[in-house]
Amino acid sequence: MKRIQTSPLAPDAHGPLAVRVLTDASDRQRFDALLDAEHFLGPRFPAGDRLYQVAEQRGQWVGLLLWCAPALHLKDRDRWIGWDPLTRAQRLKLLVNNARFLVPDAARRPNLASQILAAATAVVPDQWFEAFGYAPLLAETFTDPEAHAGTCYKAAGWQPIGQTAGFARHRCDFFAFHNHPKRLWIKPLHPHATQTLCAPTLSARHAAALTVGAAARCSLPATQRYSLMEALRQVRDPRRAQGKRYPLAPCLTILALGLLAGKVHLSEIQRFGTRLSQPQRRALGFWRKNGTKFYPVPTYTVLRDLLGRVDLDQLADVLTRWLQSQAGLLPASLALDGKTIRDALGLIVSLVEHEDGAPVAVCAAPNKGHELPAAQQLLRSDAVHLVGSVVTADPLHCQTETAQIITQEKGGDYVLGLKHNQPTVRRNAEQMLAGATPPLSRPTAATGGSKRAP
Repeated sequence: MKRIQTSPLAPDAHGPLAVRVLTDASDRQRFDALLDAEHFLGPRFPAGDRLYQVAEQRGQWVGLLLWCAPALHLKDRDRWIGWDPLTRAQRLKLLVNNARFLVPDAARRPNLASQILAAATAVVPDQWFEAFGYAPLLAETFTDPEAHAGTCYKAAGWQPIGQTAGFARHRCDFFAFHNHPKRLWIKPLHPHATQTLCAPTLSARHAAALTVGAAARCSLPATQRYSLMEALRQVRDPRRAQGKRYPLAPCLTILALGLLAGKVHLSEIQRFGTRLSQPQRRALGFWRKNGTKFYPVPTYTVLRDLLGRVDLDQLADVLTRWLQSQAGLLPASLALDGKTIRDALGLIVSLVEHEDGAPVAVCAAPNKGHELPAAQQLLRSDAVHLVGSVVTADPLHCQTETAQIITQEKGGDYVLGLKHNQPTVRRNAEQMLAGATPPLSRPTAATGGSKRAP
């Protein structure tokens, strides 16, 4: 069904101005044919979400607009919004680009272009939401200052906020310099567009636009990433000379950065590496593919084989010592966390911060190693400092040896869970804590809790 919306901005002298979305194939063919005949850039066939709008008066097409995905990176736009790289990667779909705008020659008259732009931007959020399940918050477009002044955009309430750098996307990760910067225009589609684009959470109307896994936040600045790579050069390379397609230290750096970003599965870590830009890959020390400017990163199979060969104890020791050198003493609240990375690769036990789950020390147990001895090995490491720290862990670690390592050997404190499968320990704990004030008071009717007994 074709959706038609009438704009209150339409001039009565020429009839109401209706903006509708084209869904019929024959209408789309006519749309592209008009762009090919009258638009200086011709038609465009974008990938991803896109919307074809036509403005009509008395049944006649008086305006054509194509909306599609925005530019990936625009320094002036991202600074204007207040985005960091990760937020941009996750919320880029909340922006739409007006890739084509045409008023056919037969319909041109003064002020019509700005009236169509105003009418189209007023209804595009609802039309986009109906088509794709989320509403954009900001529109962008470009004009060539050598050919157009952008008067119609200015009259329709668009703002010029800067210029492009003079590059055009050539293919994935590559941009060609054409030395013809374009003027960048933006138009908020919501009264609080910038605040919403940077808000911690999004409403249901906008949340579907979030791109999960588009990027990963890494708190390490460039100097720390370099020092991490230098530290990992200490790990012995177990591969044969003819099997070294990728250098060892950059591969291990990707593994370490993936763990620091909270990735658990090897597939997630590998995807983390593929999202590195070409400059980032070059900075990490990956080799350029012969005859190109492309820097490939290791595949899942390469990382899997590498983990099966490398000395995991040495890797964990190097990584833990680097973490300690960067962070000093561990934070005051830590948790033991064991994750299996496929049975063939073994187990990784981490000591992580409570606040954000970032690991501060790791230990590897090859093959089908058990979490408990691996955790005790990690706690005993002379690179781990627990003075003034509280270590929490699940009931698996409620063992005398673990408690003695934390308190007697390392000078820390612990909070360990208890289950019914340790009846003696549980009974002793209940007797010792009998009559003690609970950490959190139970809710009562006076405090808004339930009247029923807990």
